[in-house]
Amino acid sequence: MFNLHVFYTAKDKATLNQFYDEVLKAGIIKATHEEEGNIRYEYYFSAERDNEILIVEQWKDRASQEYHDTLPHLVKLGEIKKKYGIETVIEEIK
Repeated sequence: MFNLHVFYTAKDKATLNQFYDEVLKAGIIKATHEEEGNIRYEYYFSAERDNEILIVEQWKDRASQEYHDTLPHLVKLGEIKKKYGIETVIEEIK
């Protein structure tokens, strides 16, 4: 199994909420849930930092996650992140 914690940080809460709404409307989360090899892909809003989301990702293996990064809905996610100035930090969980 391959696990990641991905942190998205926006300049403020309003920007983060707009970003998340657009991600939902684009169907990115739903499409990711339907990918072969995806076990878990969940967004959590921070209780302490109102401009941060944690994504918990769990994949069958690293290859499944790496393939995920090449798909059209992830390309779209990159465009949405750029539009809202979202900073990303990725941590591999072992």
